[in-house]
Parts: sequence; C-alpha cells; structure tokens
Amino acid sequence: MVRSLSRSLWFWPWLWFCIWIFYTTPTVSWPWTKFVPLPLIQQNTQWNHDAINRVDVFYGANCTGNVFPGATRPFGMVKLGVDVINHQWGNSYSGYAPGGVITGLSMMHESGTGGAPQYGVVAQLPFTSEFNPEIEMNLTRSQSDTGKVGYYAVNTTEGVDIELAAGERFGILKYNFEKGVDAKVLVNVSHHLTAQERPWWTQRFVKGIIEGTESGYGGYVTLKGGWGNQDPWTLYFCGNFSVPAIQVTRYKGNAVQPGYYSVGSSRRGDSFGLVFDFGGEVSEVVSHVGISFISREQACSNINHEQDFNSLVLETQRIWNEEVFDKFEVVSSDPRVVDQFYTNLYGAHLIPSNRTGENPNPGWKPDQVYYDDFFTIWDTFRCLNPLHNIVSRKRGSEIVQALTNIYLNEGWTPDGRSANQNGRTQGGSNSDIVMADAFVKHIPDVDWEQAYAAMKQNAEVQPPYWYDSFAPDASTKQGRGALPDWLQYGYITRNYTRSVSRTMEYAYDDFALSQVAKGLGLSDDHAKYLRRSSQWQNIWNKDAQADGYDYKGFIQPRDADGSFNYEDYDPMSCGGCYWGNDEYEGKPVEYGFAVPHDIAKLIQLVGSSETFAKRIDDLYPLHGKKIADVGNEPSFLTPFLYNFVNEQWKSVELVRYIMQHDFHFGVKSLPGNSDGGAMQAWVIFSLIGIYPIAGTTTYLIASPFVNHLKLHLENGAVFEVSASGLSSDNIYVQSLKINGEKWNKNWVDHDTLFGPNGGSMEFVLGSSQVVWETGPPPPSFGHLD
Repeated sequence: MVRSLSRSLWFWPWLWFCIWIFYTTPTVSWPWTKFVPLPLIQQNTQWNHDAINRVDVFYGANCTGNVFPGATRPFGMVKLGVDVINHQWGNSYSGYAPGGVITGLSMMHESGTGGAPQYGVVAQLPFTSEFNPEIEMNLTRSQSDTGKVGYYAVNTTEGVDIELAAGERFGILKYNFEKGVDAKVLVNVSHHLTAQERPWWTQRFVKGIIEGTESGYGGYVTLKGGWGNQDPWTLYFCGNFSVPAIQVTRYKGNAVQPGYYSVGSSRRGDSFGLVFDFGGEVSEVVSHVGISFISREQACSNINHEQDFNSLVLETQRIWNEEVFDKFEVVSSDPRVVDQFYTNLYGAHLIPSNRTGENPNPGWKPDQVYYDDFFTIWDTFRCLNPLHNIVSRKRGSEIVQALTNIYLNEGWTPDGRSANQNGRTQGGSNSDIVMADAFVKHIPDVDWEQAYAAMKQNAEVQPPYWYDSFAPDASTKQGRGALPDWLQYGYITRNYTRSVSRTMEYAYDDFALSQVAKGLGLSDDHAKYLRRSSQWQNIWNKDAQADGYDYKGFIQPRDADGSFNYEDYDPMSCGGCYWGNDEYEGKPVEYGFAVPHDIAKLIQLVGSSETFAKRIDDLYPLHGKKIADVGNEPSFLTPFLYNFVNEQWKSVELVRYIMQHDFHFGVKSLPGNSDGGAMQAWVIFSLIGIYPIAGTTTYLIASPFVNHLKLHLENGAVFEVSASGLSSDNIYVQSLKINGEKWNKNWVDHDTLFGPNGGSMEFVLGSSQVVWETGPPPPSFGHLD
C-alpha cells in the first residue's frame, strides 16, 4: 500500500505537468496529426502570458459577428487566414466560417464587417491531388480549426496540415505533408472574397501578373468594387519557399502548361496563377509572403527572411502583450469574466490597419501617419475610439493624425474606408466626433488647427456627387451629403434618404465642432456650432404618438414647408432601416435618445424624469418589449441614460440584462457584426463599469463585473477599480469612492480617472436598489455657458 501510494504521488504531478505543457504551448501539425486533436500537438515554446491563453480568437467569428480569427498583430496590415465557401452559413465576410471548404489562405481581411467582404487577396492553397483547372481547388477540414493569438492552424483530409503566423506586412505559411504524398502549392492571383448574395457590392478581379522561379514568385493583383464601391486598386506581393519546386506550372482558365509567368485580366474572367510541385519526398514547405501597396520591391523588403515560424509567433505574442494585454490586471471570482475581458480587448484592436508608408495615392509621403480600413467610423466613434484614447493614447493620436492626413492629401476625412479610398458614409461626418473625443482628452501630437480644418470642411462644404444606387440623392462617399438641407432648414427633409438619422447625427457632429472650437479659442465658431447642435429639436413633434403608448412626442420626418409627414409614420419602426429609409439601423424611438450632448433638453421635451425613464423601460424586454437593438450602435448609450434622472440602479440592471441575453461565448457570441471592434468595446466598458459619452470628458457610472482591475496608463499612472461585495445578487452600487473620497455623482470626468495621476474607483455593491447619487446629474452641453 505504501509503495502503491508513493507511485501515485510520483505519477499524478507529472501527468498534470504534461497536460499543462500540452495546453499552454503553440500547436504544430505533423503528417499524423489528422488523427490527433491539434491542441495536443505542441512545440517547445510556451505562451508567455496568461492573457494569450484566455483569448478566444473565434469569439464572434460566425457569419453574424464576422470577427477575423486568423493571425495578425494589433492594427496589423497583414491578417493571414482562411477563405471559406459555406453555403449553409452564407458569405464569410472575414473569410472564415466554421463549416464549408477552404479555397485559399490569403494575406488580407477585414474584421467584423457587414454589407459585403473586402480583400481575401494574395492567396496560396496547398494540395496533394492532381491539379484540375476546371474545378475550384479546395480543402476539407478533418476537425475544427484551432488558433491562439498570433497563430492559426488547420487540419485537412487531403494529406496536408497548415499553420499560419503573421508579422506587420508579411506572413509565414507552414505546410506539413503526409509522407509519400505529392506536395503542391497553388498560387491563385485572381483569388478574392466575393458577396454572392449581394453581387452589386462584390469585389471583382481586374488584372494581374505573377512571375516565378523554383523557389518563389512575385507580382501584383488589381481589384475593384466591394462594399465601398472602390475604384480599381493594386496590391503587390512577393513570396518564397523553403525548398525548391521540382516543377512549376502556369495556368489560365482551363489551360495548363509549364512556365514561370502568367497574366490574367477581367476580359476573360479566368482564374490564373502558378502551381509549385515539390514532389513526394518533401514533408514540410514553409513560405514567407510579403505585401505592399507601393511596389513589388517593397513587398519583398517587407519580409523578414531571417525569421522562422516559431520566433514570429512569439514576437507577435510579445507585441500583443506589451501593447495591449500587459496594460491590464484583471481579477474576478468568475474566470469566464476574465476570459471575456481579454477576448473582447483583443477584438477591439484588429482594425483600422496601420499602413504608414503604404499609401500609393498621389501626394502621400512615406513618413506621413496613415491608417486604413475604417470600417466604419459610424460604428466605432461611440466607444471604440474612446477606448483607444484611454488604453493607447499613442494609437488614438495616430488615428486622428491619419484622418487629418487623409483630409490634407485627399480632401475629406472618411466614414468608411478601405483599399486606400473613402466610401461609404452611413450617416453624419462622425470622424468629427472621433477628433473631438481626442481633443477634449488631450491626446498629444496632433496638429489641431489642421484637424479642425478637416472638421469644418465636413460642416460647411457639400461633398462632390458620387452615385450610390442605394442612396442616389447625394454623395455617400464622404462628408455630409445632405448638408444643403441642414444649412437651409436646420434639419434634413425627405428630399434626402435617412433624413431622421442624418438630422440627429449632424447635430452631434456640430456639437463636436463646438468643443474643439471652444478649446482653440474660436468663440464665434463655438457659439455657431453649439447652436447648430440643437437643431435636432426641429424634427421633434410634440404631438406624435405610438400605438400602445400613453405618452406623446417623438422625432419624425419633416417636410421643407415645416409640416410633419404623418403618412406611414411609426416611431417604433424604421421600415427596412437601411439606406433608403428615414432612419438607418435604428428606429425613430432609438434615435430620439441619440443626443448625448443635450439630454437635459430631451428630458424637458418628454415632460418629466419619470416619463424619460419609462421610455427607456419600454425599449427592452426587462421592463417592456424588445424594441432597441444593442446589435446596432445607435442604442449603445441608451441603457446608461437612467443616470440622467438619478436612477443609476436601473442602468446597472439593464446593462447586466443585455450582457446576459445578448452577449455570449464562442463563435455566436455577438448580437450583430463586431463592426471593427465596436461591439467588443461596449463589452469592455460594461465590464469595467463605466461608459463614455464620446466627444466629451464624461463617463456614466454603472457597476463593474470584475472584482479588481488595474490599467497601467501610458503616462505611468494607474487606473484602478475594486468591487467589494460583488456577486450574482450584489450588483447595485451602495456607495462609491473615487480617488479615496466619497463620491455622490453617477458620472465622472476623464481627468479624474485617467489624468496625470491616474485614478481609482472603490465600489461597495449590494442587493438593494439604492439611489446613492445625491449630486448633480451628468452635464448637458446644448447651450452656451
């Protein structure tokens, strides 16, 4: 018995140690891994930070959330991942779908986009069968894909398994072939993501060239179209292989012949490229691939040829840790909360893409800060950009610098932008709010006179006409297409599409201008734009009603003669809620709350604090019906607005209800498109227990989901949150201290928490719905001081 027990004591620690090693190191696939789950096949290196293991890269990656799950870096230009055709799931806008067949492994993707996909370009596809140009070559998975931060892996049924790693502007693709199979790699130059169910918004191949040798290849591809309806744009590429091919074949359409050079054009619509055959004796092929919008030579120079696969994975993880994860220390009695925090933090740092030195448009200089893939600012201005202005002021600064440089070089700031071109604008010129948020939070290294000039361009000049079949009334490429109505009537009439949502957004945009003008000492502009920010009141109809509700007063369309249009009007419906409707992705009743700079006036219009709170109650199943949709950004702020009528406990209750019912774990975790990380930013602020009013210094206070959190600010200070008594029942604030002092306001200023000295929030939570806030309500700014 003693001997048996001693053996047991010796055996179990080693068993658990081995299991720990298996599950905390990167995966690698060998020829026999198709019979073994990838997480059990390991390299000799360990993931070097706990956050790396907590991030689920597949969070929100289904065809609703469209989060990109492949290998990339924070704001990286390269997003290396799979491109999948899955008829059951529909189009894969990020390239990924959990089912279907893999048609390519490409270098560029968006993350979290709706509308239509972008990129999926510069692709390889390993295979082992005979090449048949008459069918689309593809791979079938033998199990679900696996991934960690900076690493992605695919097991297939075709005798080859795949691993991917990404640098800033190059990637490494590693293929592990079964013994004895004929190892081949297809380079399809015309490969790209398409929107089969939305052909009017799909990308289209224009032309391209590829030149190869036994050891590598280079060339370019030109595409056009996509959700932003881009003009033709060109991407250059450069790739090499770790072993030389024994044969290189070129193909175009159905024609195949030996050769190292292939040209394609849209006139025939054929796919084209090269096939590299490495023979049956090769078990591993590693390919380095670089990309550039400038030249093939720059694509080659973007590759670090000395870096191997393992070191690239670890370097990418180190960068994620240093720039993002290491800034936070998160403690929770529920480990799922910590997982959720780091996973959403990861998803909030995927786009826009840092492309400094990679803008090919005339006038751009290599040293000008440049970001692309704003997809879109209409989604991100509310809380994603304010998150960057806390977590990474450097990135927040670079984003504003990039927006300003786009204006200086190309004439207008974007709302949506990809492939180095502006387009589309869904509502207002909401880059104005991004800039104002950075300004009032003292983001450094921005030329604010130039930035303000960009904002004034949006506010005063109608952009040149750009035809959009979904909204042909005015340009949707940039700026404020309906500006003439705004200047003439003080609201947008039905002469323009999205008349109600544009009116509300133009008002908020002008408020943003007023704040920057005030800070720059431009008193006339400050007064002018602050007055214009109140023009949303011009579409408030005090007599409007909704069936089944006993209160009056809603925003609604208004004609040029000043009359309200009652025909087919319902405050609880936005029709198709799309480009041609009065409201975009939000009902009139939702947009009625979209005046965070002027809530005091809104409360006055609805009649009382009680009615204001009742109106919020009626939007959500917690108290009413499901009318508001957090899956669309116009209702991001609404759950926190109870704070304006000193019912903060209701904000706490509703935010938790939404988190429980609309946000989950895994590929189906998000209630809508991630929208470039906007959804994830909403989750992060909710978990911390505060929410920003973009373009101001105000944060509305809810209650934290974490027991303890520290954020190490870039200035060396610390922001800290603690939640005494937190449990599933104890969610309500009983008392609060900020910076060690008792706090009686349900809001707090930016500098109080994130200024030179940092800040702290000490919550005492309990089960009682306490009205603890005895101080003044959050500020409203819709009037001159």
